[in-house]
Amino acid sequence: MFIKTVENIFFRFKFFILLGFAAFTVFSAYYAAQLRMEAGFGKQLPSGHEYINTFYEYEDELFGANRILIVLQNTEGDIWNQDSLQRLQELTEEIFFLPGVDRPTVRSIWTPNTRFLEITEEGIRADDVIPGDVTPTDITPDQIREIENRTIRGGHVGRLVSTDSTSAMVVADLIEFDPRTGEKLDYFELADQLESQIREKFEDEQFTIHIVGFAKLVGDIADGARSVIVFFALAFFLTALAVYVYSQSLLLTITPLFCSLVSLIWQFGILKILGYGLDPLAILVPFLVFAIGVSHGVQQINLITKKIEEGESTENAARASFSGLLIPGSMALVTDLVGFGTLYFIPITMIQELAVTASIGVALKILTNLIMLPLVVSYFKVDAGYVARVQKARGVRMKAMKVLGYTALKPVSVIIVLIGAGLFAFSFVQSQGRHIGDLHAGAPELRPDARYNIDSAVVSDKFSVGLNLLTVVMETPKDACIKYDYMNYVDQFSWHMSNVPGVVSVASLPVVAKEINAGWNEGNPKWQALP
Repeated sequence: MFIKTVENIFFRFKFFILLGFAAFTVFSAYYAAQLRMEAGFGKQLPSGHEYINTFYEYEDELFGANRILIVLQNTEGDIWNQDSLQRLQELTEEIFFLPGVDRPTVRSIWTPNTRFLEITEEGIRADDVIPGDVTPTDITPDQIREIENRTIRGGHVGRLVSTDSTSAMVVADLIEFDPRTGEKLDYFELADQLESQIREKFEDEQFTIHIVGFAKLVGDIADGARSVIVFFALAFFLTALAVYVYSQSLLLTITPLFCSLVSLIWQFGILKILGYGLDPLAILVPFLVFAIGVSHGVQQINLITKKIEEGESTENAARASFSGLLIPGSMALVTDLVGFGTLYFIPITMIQELAVTASIGVALKILTNLIMLPLVVSYFKVDAGYVARVQKARGVRMKAMKVLGYTALKPVSVIIVLIGAGLFAFSFVQSQGRHIGDLHAGAPELRPDARYNIDSAVVSDKFSVGLNLLTVVMETPKDACIKYDYMNYVDQFSWHMSNVPGVVSVASLPVVAKEINAGWNEGNPKWQALP
């Protein structure tokens, strides 16, 4: 009785309801057109975790979590020549002015924060790897040899210069928010500039540029995400074809697709109003929700065509579909809504935004596919031959279902159950060796042959620095840096970590202190210990 009352109310005022839906569609389309893809380094981090809290607490003092590495590789020899060093100097200067770059953190052998320390007969000598009075246009062979020696003595081989001396690296940390304006860094703009102002400008037949870092990774993911539109168009066409074969009506084919597209516009508009963007890693979610809406729309079309086949008018068929599927359809969508909503409890901003995006989309399907669709269909008129076409198509489907029904007979069903049991046993055995984590080197979000993964492999192969940096903070009492017990503890930890598989190098205050202690004693390795 309640459903009948709701049906009468909606169909009595269907013109005004559809008019309201149309007005909201125009309103949402205005905001949906302003929706943009957004990415952020902090969105990938689990909020509330003690490690992440430590990261934010010391974010201004410690660097390296969000950085870009740009490598200049000479494909025709080493970098110890004027052309290579001049290009490296120009590359370093270009990186200084990229958006989001924290300029004091930019490092290459050309920057003044790259120094060398050596022990001589006269004492300890420290200086820039490349002195300030050296210019790349007037650099001499003797100066180049001296720069090479300083790079080696300063321990920069494997860090800023590759182990085979064919490549040099520029390192820069990024600031997510501009400290002056408070504006968020546009990672996609930065990724585009890394291509246009860095790779295209400095790469040619002799030199190759390799770029790695979160900013470049998310830019490449976004470029791939834009191609989703092509796959969506293909999926849309195949879906429309399947619905037409099923419904035998162009109008009944367009209607569920149209209603699902309307909900997509509403979804994008609401996301913009709420201040959300689309993360490139979650770009598929709206189209997944679109597919859910189409499936519910096809259920409506199925019931409507069945009623029309029985001789009902489109008005009565739409009413029957509305009453018959409103409750079960709503319950099914609410189940999907709860499933997506539970993702919000994962304390990672990107996952929470995904949950909000999916939940809004699923909730809107109740309005567009369970209410709007039958109201729109009630205005349709079918031609005289439509019933015959529907009956013919249904007859073909029934024959196919009859053949499929033979699988329920006992001999066939037993074989199917045995095959299923065998597949289950096989799957269970295979699941015991299931790998947890990344299967391949580089970024698993991209194909193995993607440029980013190729660049990552080159950096890992030619340099003794890892692409992942682990920073450990030790909180101590005041002046602990000059107290043996505390520094010895850190030294033991540094030694332990340096022997962990996968750790390339370790840097800490005691490690430097031991080198300095040896330096004060003529570089004798016996003195390379904590005093």
